[in-house]
Amino acid sequence: MFSPMMQDLVHQEMQDEAIKLKNCIVEMEAQLQRATTQPPPSSSTLVSSYQKWDSYRDTEELQTNVRSAKTDLAKLKEKIADHTNGNSIQTKTCSHRNNCGCSGNRQAEREAIAMGTARRLQEMQSLKREGNALFGHQKHQQALALYEKSLIYFEYCFDGTDEEQKRADELRLVCLLNAAACFLHLKMYPRCIDYCNEALEIDDTNVKALFRRARAYRLHDKFDVAEEDLKRVIVLNGGKDCRDAKREIKLLNDCKERYEKKSVAFAHLALGVSKMH
Repeated sequence: MFSPMMQDLVHQEMQDEAIKLKNCIVEMEAQLQRATTQPPPSSSTLVSSYQKWDSYRDTEELQTNVRSAKTDLAKLKEKIADHTNGNSIQTKTCSHRNNCGCSGNRQAEREAIAMGTARRLQEMQSLKREGNALFGHQKHQQALALYEKSLIYFEYCFDGTDEEQKRADELRLVCLLNAAACFLHLKMYPRCIDYCNEALEIDDTNVKALFRRARAYRLHDKFDVAEEDLKRVIVLNGGKDCRDAKREIKLLNDCKERYEKKSVAFAHLALGVSKMH
């Protein structure tokens, strides 16, 4: 069972996610409204045809996405209602990293500053452990909140011994990698890339950071840099135990092939439209 502070933290994260989901639904419904009154693209020039096809949205796909998002929102509201037992949620006013997951409680911040480095390391380890438990149950948003909270404690680890600083760096690296894994599951690919970059600033040969960044790059349609990271993973592993990297390279090549076919199809379509006029 999590402490009241952790329950408050997780609850706040769920509320924030609900707000984001509501905004997403509003935007998709607006797109759906526009799409229902927008005819399929046609144009007399190649450039304008590309532009119109790029902006065209399929109404059936949008309707499916809206229904799915509304279902997710309903489930999230149920979780929020069931989660809290009188926990007080405060407006976030902290100046920590984006999406840090803290409630902006200045008293808690002062307590963190007053702690010795050894105690902060204990808190970081405890938060990481609780985050791992949540991650193991596929609760990626809640796990992310705890990894972020652990990273906040690192900001105050500036007065310890050399050994304590080394341990703080190790914990920070693990929490950055774990948070990056959460971002992958949450399909927040730019954030995953940012956290992998931060992890690689600590250890520029970290295979997990390179692999997760490569996957995020692939899913964000940045195929060339994804391939560079995967090749580096294979080199760092000495060509051994690279099944995951090789599988990811196959997925990457499949994505590139589909992307190229789609581009050719659009080109042929645009050229056909141009010839008709």
